Amino acid sequence: MDPYKKFPINTFDEIEREFGRMLRNMSTHRMFPFCRESLFIAADVYETVHDFIVYMEIPGVDPDKLSVLVNNATVTVSGERFRPDFDHTICIHQLEVEYGKFKRTISLPGPIDGEAATSNCRNGFLLIRLPKKKIPSPIKVTIKGE
Repeated sequence: MDPYKKFPINTFDEIEREFGRMLRNMSTHRMFPFCRESLFIAADVYETVHDFIVYMEIPGVDPDKLSVLVNNATVTVSGERFRPDFDHTICIHQLEVEYGKFKRTISLPGPIDGEAATSNCRNGFLLIRLPKKKIPSPIKVTIKGE
């Protein structure tokens, strides 16, 4: 270990994780609870040569209750995570998991072919594959003289 480092590297990882949790807890849906469709759903967006890939964290959400709407250069995922019903609950000591409706719209950097889009939900993650729309190349037209 470097003698000039005061903290081991895993301490910085813990700080980063806690800071992210703190920011999520300070988000507007906590400050304005009347906006119910703002449940935080984490998403990663990747780009390959042929398509965009959206990878979303949706644990506890029934895949049959999800809606995926694809537009020209956006994808909107909406659904609802229901609070489990435990019989004879007399007190809740900690409540961190967010429940309720959510709607997340992600803008993509280019047009997509919505009709060829596919999605798959497994192990609490939603994978949406959005092929890029093929933009036709310019065509040179020959002009004939009279």
